[in-house]
Amino acid sequence: MVIKKSKVIFFSILLLINILFSKFFVTEISFQEIFIFHVFLFSLMLLTDLIQLKSLKKKGIISYFLTLNFLRIFLCLLFLSPIIFSHKNSNKIYIYNFFIIYFIYLFYNLNFKQKKGKKINM
Repeated sequence: MVIKKSKVIFFSILLLINILFSKFFVTEISFQEIFIFHVFLFSLMLLTDLIQLKSLKKKGIISYFLTLNFLRIFLCLLFLSPIIFSHKNSNKIYIYNFFIIYFIYLFYNLNFKQKKGKKINM
Protein backbone atom coordinates (compact mmCIF):
# COMPACT_ATOMS: atom_id res chain seq x y z
CA MET A 1 0.00 0.00 0.00
CA VAL A 2 1.32 3.38 -0.97
CA ILE A 3 0.66 6.24 1.43
CA LYS A 4 -1.22 8.96 -0.38
CA LYS A 5 0.52 12.32 -0.48
CA SER A 6 -2.70 14.10 0.48
CA LYS A 7 -2.96 12.04 3.70
CA VAL A 8 0.58 12.97 4.73
CA ILE A 9 -0.10 16.63 3.97
CA PHE A 10 -3.36 16.46 5.94
CA PHE A 11 -1.52 14.82 8.85
CA SER A 12 1.14 17.56 8.81
CA ILE A 13 -1.34 20.42 8.61
CA LEU A 14 -3.55 18.98 11.35
CA LEU A 15 -0.52 18.45 13.58
CA LEU A 16 0.63 22.02 13.04
CA ILE A 17 -2.85 23.43 13.72
CA ASN A 18 -3.16 21.36 16.86
CA ILE A 19 0.22 22.55 18.16
CA LEU A 20 -0.67 26.16 17.42
CA PHE A 21 -4.02 25.84 19.20
CA SER A 22 -2.39 24.22 22.21
CA LYS A 23 0.11 27.09 22.45
CA PHE A 24 -2.50 29.77 21.79
CA PHE A 25 -4.95 28.46 24.41
CA VAL A 26 -2.10 27.60 26.81
CA THR A 27 -3.10 23.99 27.37
CA GLU A 28 -0.99 21.65 29.43
CA ILE A 29 -0.46 19.30 26.51
CA SER A 30 3.14 19.08 25.40
CA PHE A 31 4.38 18.88 21.83
CA GLN A 32 5.51 15.31 22.46
CA GLU A 33 2.03 14.23 23.62
CA ILE A 34 0.39 15.87 20.63
CA PHE A 35 2.86 14.29 18.25
CA ILE A 36 2.43 10.83 19.81
CA PHE A 37 -1.34 10.75 19.51
CA HIS A 38 -1.22 12.19 15.98
CA VAL A 39 1.16 9.43 14.93
CA PHE A 40 -1.10 6.88 16.64
CA LEU A 41 -4.21 8.18 14.88
CA PHE A 42 -2.45 8.47 11.52
CA SER A 43 -1.12 4.91 11.76
CA LEU A 44 -4.56 3.70 12.88
CA MET A 45 -6.09 5.38 9.83
CA LEU A 46 -3.53 3.76 7.53
CA LEU A 47 -3.98 0.36 9.15
CA THR A 48 -7.77 0.43 8.79
CA ASP A 49 -7.43 1.60 5.18
CA LEU A 50 -5.13 -1.32 4.48
CA ILE A 51 -7.50 -3.82 6.10
CA GLN A 52 -10.49 -2.35 4.26
CA LEU A 53 -8.61 -2.44 0.97
CA LYS A 54 -7.74 -6.11 1.45
CA SER A 55 -11.29 -6.95 2.50
CA LEU A 56 -12.81 -5.21 -0.55
CA LYS A 57 -10.98 -7.67 -2.77
CA LYS A 58 -12.99 -10.44 -1.12
CA LYS A 59 -16.73 -10.50 -1.04
CA GLY A 60 -17.65 -7.89 1.58
CA ILE A 61 -19.22 -8.80 4.86
CA ILE A 62 -21.01 -6.01 6.69
CA SER A 63 -20.15 -7.41 10.09
CA TYR A 64 -16.48 -7.34 9.10
CA PHE A 65 -16.54 -3.55 8.75
CA LEU A 66 -18.49 -3.18 11.97
CA THR A 67 -15.89 -5.31 13.74
CA LEU A 68 -13.15 -3.18 12.25
CA ASN A 69 -14.77 -0.02 13.63
CA PHE A 70 -15.15 -1.58 17.07
CA LEU A 71 -11.49 -2.59 16.94
CA ARG A 72 -10.54 0.99 16.09
CA ILE A 73 -12.56 2.31 19.05
CA PHE A 74 -11.07 -0.33 21.35
CA LEU A 75 -7.53 0.58 20.28
CA CYS A 76 -8.24 4.26 20.95
CA LEU A 77 -9.58 3.47 24.41
CA LEU A 78 -6.59 1.25 25.07
CA PHE A 79 -4.29 4.06 23.99
CA LEU A 80 -6.10 6.50 26.29
CA SER A 81 -6.47 4.16 29.26
CA PRO A 82 -3.36 5.41 31.14
CA ILE A 83 -4.65 8.97 30.81
CA ILE A 84 -8.21 8.06 31.77
CA PHE A 85 -7.20 6.15 34.89
CA SER A 86 -4.68 8.72 36.12
CA HIS A 87 -7.49 10.79 37.75
CA LYS A 88 -5.89 14.13 36.95
CA ASN A 89 -8.27 16.93 36.17
CA SER A 90 -5.94 18.45 33.55
CA ASN A 91 -6.10 15.27 31.46
CA LYS A 92 -9.63 16.08 30.34
CA ILE A 93 -8.18 18.56 27.86
CA TYR A 94 -5.91 15.84 26.47
CA ILE A 95 -8.85 13.46 26.03
CA TYR A 96 -11.03 16.15 24.41
CA ASN A 97 -8.19 17.07 22.09
CA PHE A 98 -7.62 13.42 21.19
CA PHE A 99 -11.26 12.81 20.27
CA ILE A 100 -11.59 16.05 18.34
CA ILE A 101 -8.59 15.06 16.23
CA TYR A 102 -9.91 11.48 15.98
CA PHE A 103 -13.22 12.70 14.53
CA ILE A 104 -11.44 15.08 12.17
CA TYR A 105 -9.40 12.13 10.86
CA LEU A 106 -12.56 10.05 10.62
CA PHE A 107 -14.49 12.71 8.64
CA TYR A 108 -11.48 13.31 6.40
CA ASN A 109 -11.20 9.59 5.73
CA LEU A 110 -14.91 9.33 4.87
CA ASN A 111 -14.75 12.41 2.67
CA PHE A 112 -11.61 11.14 0.94
CA LYS A 113 -13.26 7.80 0.17
CA GLN A 114 -16.42 9.46 -1.14
CA LYS A 115 -14.42 11.68 -3.48
CA LYS A 116 -12.48 8.68 -4.77
CA GLY A 117 -15.74 6.84 -5.38
CA LYS A 118 -14.94 3.95 -3.08
CA LYS A 119 -17.71 2.19 -1.26
CA ILE A 120 -17.86 3.02 2.43
CA ASN A 121 -20.63 0.63 3.40
CA MET A 122 -21.15 -2.69 1.77
